[in-house]
Amino acid sequence: MIIRPIKTSKSKQIVQCGKLQVEDLEIILFRKNIRSIRLTVTPGGEVRLSIPTQLSDADAMFFAEARLPWIQKHLTRIKKQIALEPEDFSSVLFLGKSWKTVITYDKIAPRVFTDEAGKIHIILKPGSPSSDVPKILDAWYRSELKKMIPPLIKEWEPIMNVKVHSLQFKHMKTRWGTCNVIDHRIWLNVELAKKPFPCIEYILVHEMTHLLERGHGTEFKACMNKFLPDWRSLRKELIS
Repeated sequence: MIIRPIKTSKSKQIVQCGKLQVEDLEIILFRKNIRSIRLTVTPGGEVRLSIPTQLSDADAMFFAEARLPWIQKHLTRIKKQIALEPEDFSSVLFLGKSWKTVITYDKIAPRVFTDEAGKIHIILKPGSPSSDVPKILDAWYRSELKKMIPPLIKEWEPIMNVKVHSLQFKHMKTRWGTCNVIDHRIWLNVELAKKPFPCIEYILVHEMTHLLERGHGTEFKACMNKFLPDWRSLRKELIS
């Protein structure tokens, strides 16, 4: 085990950072003013373990070792997704499928569209570098989500008896969505555009449910059971 303490300030809390070496796996360790242990694997494949300040290094190691199968499962999933998204963008993920891409150049650009043959066309301006592709795809993903999500919100608002005042999209490292219950503002992860539509709907309903119940306790789960009975299987599909 390797611990390299570093004190940083975050949200007026002192967070102590270090590293755990569990077999051949490196885990980023955080000590925070929290009540329970939190283990996450970021979309980039970084494993993070947050523990209450009073727990020892041995406690952290014991917890990490016990969760190794879970960690390896999620790292395998991430590796599979990376394999589906080659660096040359010969294929990209959209709505749960891997689409072959056709990259061409035209004066009317940049733009992206799909065809009936199941391909995604990425149009660049003449002379544009291929390094522009990620930015263009990101804009397209946002555009597609903006088409999909507002109609879903209008469909679910009367069912759930809630009102969403604002919808925004951004990249998030460890969350699919967040909800500001005071302003009734929902943020969704742009990466959701790569997931199957039912999974996107599940995340939206999840965040809208927070307008009724802030936490994830019994009442929150009861609401989810009422609105979306198969939410557990959708959650499992989302991370598989």
